[in-house]
Amino acid sequence: MLKNLVVAVSLVAATWLWGGRVQAEEPTKLRIAGILSAGKEAPWESSFVSSMDRIIAAKPHGLDIEVNYTENVYDNAEQVFRTYAETGDYDILFGDTAYADAIEKLKDEFPDTMFVMSGSGNRGLGGNAYWIFVHAHEPAYVMGQLAGKLTKSNVIGAISTFPAEDTNDQINAFFTGAKEANPNVKQKITFIQSWFDPAKSNEATSAQIAAGADMIYQMSGAFEVCEERGIGCFGNYVDMSEVAPKSIVASTIVKWDPHINWIIDEWWKAKTMNAKFDAPKEPRWFSWQQGSGDLILNPAWEAKMPDDVKALAAETAKAIQGGKKKIELNLNEPKSD
Repeated sequence: MLKNLVVAVSLVAATWLWGGRVQAEEPTKLRIAGILSAGKEAPWESSFVSSMDRIIAAKPHGLDIEVNYTENVYDNAEQVFRTYAETGDYDILFGDTAYADAIEKLKDEFPDTMFVMSGSGNRGLGGNAYWIFVHAHEPAYVMGQLAGKLTKSNVIGAISTFPAEDTNDQINAFFTGAKEANPNVKQKITFIQSWFDPAKSNEATSAQIAAGADMIYQMSGAFEVCEERGIGCFGNYVDMSEVAPKSIVASTIVKWDPHINWIIDEWWKAKTMNAKFDAPKEPRWFSWQQGSGDLILNPAWEAKMPDDVKALAAETAKAIQGGKKKIELNLNEPKSD
């Protein structure tokens, strides 16, 4: 009788042996700190928060997920990461940009905390420091097709912040799509050398229009000149048609969902297997086929697009999402023709 009782108690213990490793009791809650380089209203940050909201609602692994955000921390990242880590209350410290320097100083001091960095400007640190990369080059390629078909001047522009890998990928794909749809296209590219400067962005837009551009991929967030001049502009990260309803043709949509799910899966695996974090040194990214992006047309422009142009975009998007068409990931700095 006593022997049976001991066996029964053992079966409901918090840990058990499985495959030679002690497996821990499954967690039911997950606390994440979202460490944002800008405010939640910025397109990049907004895409991250929207994705996180979907993950919270989906409850992966049945987890109740709580996320607390700190905004505008780019210049004070190390202190923000440290403050969260020292509380001991957060399982994942999720940064939305290049935080490798800050994370490298802290990761070994807090080995039970998972750190996450995103995009270019980072480097593989391994251990409990995970690196993700959100590429939106595939929907950008389809937008380029639209621009190539809709341009009347055959001059297409792109205005971006810096020539970083996570802007270069989109610009290169955009112009590849434009030139495959219209071999007569000439490209003009301007980097304003600032993460956010509406005045410089509008100045660059005016200069490109003066040089003949009538379709512009506006990646630096200012659409006033596009609206005033009535040209076609393209947005990125989130649907920008509400910001510039007359000029926005389409927008790439960034979805962090597969990246966040992967991070949570890695955390879950380490916790339930009673194992150390073991991040790869290379960044992890996901394709459009895997749910990492999308493309949204502005209904006002869609209504006046020729049917063959809409059909081309729809067919290309379907082929990419179905894995039948591959779009090159080109991270080189693009140049004007």
